[in-house]
Amino acid sequence: MLRLGTRRLGPAMNRRLIRLGIVDDHPVFRLGLMRTFEREYDLTVLWELGSATELLQMLEACPVDVILMDLNLGPDQDALAATKAVRARYDSVKVIVISASVDGEVATAVRAAGASGYLPKDLAVADMVAVIRGLASPNLGTLAFTNMLGSRQDANGTLISSRRGLTRREREVLAELRRGRTNKEIAARLGVSLTTVNKHVQQVLKKLDVRTRAQAVAVVNAETSGRPFGVGGSLR
Repeated sequence: MLRLGTRRLGPAMNRRLIRLGIVDDHPVFRLGLMRTFEREYDLTVLWELGSATELLQMLEACPVDVILMDLNLGPDQDALAATKAVRARYDSVKVIVISASVDGEVATAVRAAGASGYLPKDLAVADMVAVIRGLASPNLGTLAFTNMLGSRQDANGTLISSRRGLTRREREVLAELRRGRTNKEIAARLGVSLTTVNKHVQQVLKKLDVRTRAQAVAVVNAETSGRPFGVGGSLR
């Protein structure tokens, strides 16, 4: 199914729109992803497919920057073979393999197939969006392989928000900061007072061990992508 995306205006209107394709055999899940991404000002879902059978033809007709591909597409469907085929023909296209569960051996196979990421389907929206933005950013170059095994198995390998002990509300505030929203805008979106948001922001900065909002966003974006960050505020 070909679906033309819609442009959303936001705080970074000059940012290039990131074009997405979704391959998953569950229609409800595909619809959920599409609705989620359409709320982001810089993401657009151009098409969604229920299988990988016509994936290469779809890419030829309607190129995208990032593909989210279900690992288990059903009988006679090989997501890893499809990933290899995409990477062989379209080197600039990033493939993120998604799965209901993550596994170390599978992660190795996913990496070998040429995928740029391996994520659980229940990953927090803000974290999945951050990975997509990182992979599509020409400023970050080739990113480290993204897998969330650490968040399930090893406290040392969790996402920055979990590793620093952010509460659910603090993670929500951090997600809004990453979208470039002001404290006043965050308060309105979350339905809380400006004073409450100010306190949450201060806690986020403290737990991330940074001094400014910009540094907090840079730390999370850098660590999500596998890049180091200097407290001085620049990527190395």
